[in-house]
Parts: sequence; structure tokens; C-alpha cells
Amino acid sequence: MKKRILAGVAALACAVAIATTAFALVPEKSKDAAKTRAAPIAGEEIWPMPIDRFLAGKFLERSDVVLTRRDGDAVSYLIRWATGSIFSHAALVFSGPQFESGYTSTFVIEAGTGGVDLTKLDDYVTDKSSFLAVKRLRKPWFDEPKQSRVRGIMLEKIKAGYNYWAVGRIARNIWFGVQQKLQGKEKTIEAYRNRAWTPPQEFICSGLVQLGFIEAALSFIDSGQLPPATLTDVVFHKDALSRLPDPASWQYFEKAQAKETAMAFRQQLYYELESVTPEDIATSDNLEWLYFIQGGQVHKVASYDDVKKLIK
Repeated sequence: MKKRILAGVAALACAVAIATTAFALVPEKSKDAAKTRAAPIAGEEIWPMPIDRFLAGKFLERSDVVLTRRDGDAVSYLIRWATGSIFSHAALVFSGPQFESGYTSTFVIEAGTGGVDLTKLDDYVTDKSSFLAVKRLRKPWFDEPKQSRVRGIMLEKIKAGYNYWAVGRIARNIWFGVQQKLQGKEKTIEAYRNRAWTPPQEFICSGLVQLGFIEAALSFIDSGQLPPATLTDVVFHKDALSRLPDPASWQYFEKAQAKETAMAFRQQLYYELESVTPEDIATSDNLEWLYFIQGGQVHKVASYDDVKKLIK
């Protein structure tokens, strides 16, 4: 009897030990599984993403367009006031460690009040009072050689001056509701007939970005490497874009006529292209929204409305 009792106690103790061990193991496994699920897998994209991880990855591309604002800058304030925009500045991704060796920072090329120059993107993302967004021209023809040409054209303008007159003209046109309509178009066409077009030597930030894309596209159109209709992909000013044939209508032009139409575009609409604003770029359907950066965090966005909702 005594032996049976002892055996029963031993069996009970063994069962308790097994149950306790099993109970202890299950939570640990669950915790490990939870930790495994929470830990990011190599290459996995988790948004929002810390800016350091973002810049170390392959998320940006050369010739991506950067929109931001410069707080404490009178000219930038004037642009925001005149255009009713949340953005006051535009730049272009130039290069960085994610593209080639020898760099420790990502650089953008821009036209600032001191002229055209290269600037570290860090100067914007580390400013707690600033935010920026990234858009991209995503077209099958816009490959590495085309991206390089845009950057090269803008780089050639290094140390060119800042066009304060263009900023004043933007403000004046918005204030009085005056746009470059029929009279302005006739004047620019007359000027085109009387003299050859010469590139401007002064720029506003977004005008430099716009002309970089225009000049790059026209150089490939002129050499026969791109069809003239390609020009409609790189015009970010809606009024200027309306002066071009719609994409379906280019097919009705003879080859020489289509090329002449494209090449004459920059002469006829010089002021519109020179005066493209950050808001024109923000609202252009030719550029795709990608990212919004603020407070050291990068968010994926798909529209201008997404950007506005994220601004703090």
C-alpha cells in the first residue's frame, strides 16, 4: 500500500514536472516566434523607414526630383505665397554612395539664391523644420543615358545666377491674374523669328529642373534617338503642355514637321518654362509620387493628398 502511494506521488510529480516544462516552453517559443515576426528580414521594406536606412538602400534614383521648402528664406516664402504651395524649392538627385563609390553623402543639384550648385541632401533631412518629397519620371525611354544627360545639362549651369526677376514675374502674374496668353505668345513667337534662342544664364530652382528635362529630351529628339512626341512627357507646366499636340496627334505630323514642332517649343514658351514653379512640379501628372520625408522618417506616398496628410 505504501509502495503504491509512493509510486502515485512520484507519477504525479513527474506529470507536474512535464506540464511545467511544457508550459514554460510554449511561451518562450511564442516569444521567439513573435520576435522573429517583428525582426525585419534582410531586404524587407518596412514603412515608415528611418532616413539612414533609406539613404543606404537603393530607393532613390539619379534624376529623381526633390521638392522641399526653405524656412527663413524670403525668396522661398514669396514663391509659396505667390503659388499657394506647401513647397518652395525643387532640386534633382545628382549622385551618392548608393549609386557609385567615393561618396559618403547623397547630393542634389539645385538653383539657390547663391546660384546653381551641389548640396547635401542631409542639409534638408536633418532640418527639423523642413520636409521634402520625391517624385520620379518613370517612362520606358528614360534610362541611364537620359538621366545622365539631364544631370549633365544642369551641372553645366553650376555657378549660374539666381533669377530674381522670374520670381517677381511669378508673383506679379499670380497677383494680377495675368498669364502668358495670346499677347504673350505672339511676343515670344516674334522674338523667336527675329533671333536664335539662347539658354538663360539665371534660373529659379524649379525652372532649372524643368529646363534640364526639356533640354535633355530635345537633344535626343534632335539626334533622332527619341520621337518628338516624347517632349510631352517632360513638360511640367500645364499651360505650356497644352500648347503641344496631345500624344495621339503626333502621329499625324510628317517626321520633319514633328521634329520642327518639338524644337520650336522651347523658343515659343521660354517664359513659361523658365518660370515653372515647385507647385507646377508637385501637380504635374508626368512625375510619379514616391516618398515623403520628415522628422527622420521616410513614408511611401502615391499622391499629393498623401503628402499633405503627412505634414506635421
